[in-house]
Amino acid sequence: MPKLIVLLAAAALLVAGCGGPSWQEQNIQAGGFRIMMRGDVHYDKNVLDTPVGKIEAHMYSMELKDSVFGVGYSDYPEQMVQSMAPRRLFMAVRDTWVRRINGRLQGDGADIRLEGKHPGMEIVAWGKVKDRDAYLKGRFYLAGNRLYQVVVFGNRDSMPLADINRFMESFKLIPQREVGRIDIAPTPDTPPLPPPLQSLKPKQ
Repeated sequence: MPKLIVLLAAAALLVAGCGGPSWQEQNIQAGGFRIMMRGDVHYDKNVLDTPVGKIEAHMYSMELKDSVFGVGYSDYPEQMVQSMAPRRLFMAVRDTWVRRINGRLQGDGADIRLEGKHPGMEIVAWGKVKDRDAYLKGRFYLAGNRLYQVVVFGNRDSMPLADINRFMESFKLIPQREVGRIDIAPTPDTPPLPPPLQSLKPKQ
């Protein structure tokens, strides 16, 4: 019996060692959020020319087997945000992501809330990436004039549901009173996630 226990313990350690990097909380103070990510985190910043002026898009992503997990944020002019229904904002972001995978939506996007007060949308879509079947799940939130995107896409068979849920559910806003900061430097040659809103104009 002692030998069996030792063998089982060794097997458990072996399995744990093959699981790759562990999930760790990333505290992105500059973006006002925290989220669980695994492995190397890539940061990319783009300045986008839009009908409402230049918008900075900040994207943090990690690549797992045949999949990408990403979270990003952009700040928009308050006047634009106040003059536009949040769902219209989310629909524009949704359509950008669906076009990226030449996909089709499952439904048209479910209304959700972050912390019970910030409006959001959850989408699921199926499509193709490099002639391979692709799955996409995303959540978009509007907190003040800041738009957040939390997205997973890639080969659905290689993405455990537990990983998708852990990533999505771990996204939280950081209370302003908290201190401390972790900055991830931009990663060279990291392809950006899709820019969000390049075609939106506020209501006249």
